[in-house]
Amino acid sequence: MNGNIDHHLQRWGRGLAAWGKPILVRIAHEMNGDWYPWSIGVDRNTTAEYRAAFRRMRTIIKGEGAHQASFVWSPNVLSEGTRGFMDCYPGDDVVDYVGLDGYNWGDTPGHQWQSVRTLFPRSLSLLRQVAPTRPVLITEVGCANGSTAEDKSRWISDFFSFLEQHQSVLGFVWFQTDKERDWRINSTPASTQAFRDGLANWIRS
Repeated sequence: MNGNIDHHLQRWGRGLAAWGKPILVRIAHEMNGDWYPWSIGVDRNTTAEYRAAFRRMRTIIKGEGAHQASFVWSPNVLSEGTRGFMDCYPGDDVVDYVGLDGYNWGDTPGHQWQSVRTLFPRSLSLLRQVAPTRPVLITEVGCANGSTAEDKSRWISDFFSFLEQHQSVLGFVWFQTDKERDWRINSTPASTQAFRDGLANWIRS
C-alpha cells in the first residue's frame, strides 16, 4: 500500500502488455493463512487493507496496458492455521477467477491424512457463496505419499472423482514439486498411473 513495489508491478504490467497473450495473474494468494507477509493478521494486516492492496496491484498492472490479463483470487482451504476468507474478497469488479489451494500433508508432524472430501467441499461451498458468478479453479493441489504405495494413488483417483462431481471447477494446478513433502504426481508408479487414468476420464466427462 505504501508504493514500495509499484515499480515491480509496473514492470510486470509492461512485460505482460508486450507479450500480449491471455494470462491468469494470481496475486496475494492464501491471505487467510499466517505464512505470507500479506496474510491477514501478520504485521496487523486487516481485511480492508488486503482488499485495497489487491485492487491497487490490479489497477497498476492493468494501467501498464496488460488488458488481456485476468486476475485470480485464491485463499487457502479452511484448515488448522487458517481463518475465514469471505471478508477478504476484493470484489467482482477486480476478480475474474476464484480458486482454492489445498494439500493433503499426510503424516507430516502436526498433520493427519486428509481425504479429498474433507479438504475441499466446505471451502468450495463458501467460495461459491462469496463469488457466485466467477469461474472456479483449484489453484494449487498436492498430496504427500502415504504409509502404503496405494494411499496417494487412491487420493488422486478420488480427486478426479471430486472434479467430475463438481463441474463448476474448470481446472487445477498440481504442485509438481518435491519440497516440504514429495507432492509430485510421479512420486510413485501407482500415483503416476492414477493421474493418467483420472485425467483421461475427467477430460472425457
